[in-house]
Amino acid sequence: MNYQGIRAKFETPIKTAYAALSPAVPVFFDNFGDVTSDADSEFVYVNIQFGLTTEVSLNSSLDNVRGIVTVRAFAEKDKGPARSQTLINTAFTSIETLNNTGQPTSGIYVRTGEVTGPTFADDRPFFVSTIETNFQATVIS
Repeated sequence: MNYQGIRAKFETPIKTAYAALSPAVPVFFDNFGDVTSDADSEFVYVNIQFGLTTEVSLNSSLDNVRGIVTVRAFAEKDKGPARSQTLINTAFTSIETLNNTGQPTSGIYVRTGEVTGPTFADDRPFFVSTIETNFQATVIS
């Protein structure tokens, strides 16, 4: 299994997309501590969970891994919904782009399912938008 490679398939385009916004928005991934407790401006938190990691196949040269990606965008509260929508739409676009790539002959091939959300929550001092999708990654050797 290549968990870091699979994570990179999600983390790289998401981080790149948020860095391109004006102003750039910091993105935190699973290996960070409690990022919400001392945050004083907007940010994005991405959680990648692996589910089924063993699947019997006729060909031993690939591994199928399933999981869930959750993106939470923390926008400053009382600034209106536009920024929150921009932040969560950036994640949506990044995730959907993964489905537009062809299957390589080697490496990692990722496909996402339907995106649920966005859902919204009031978590002072932030307005939180959340989307979630399942995924299947195939590690081709």
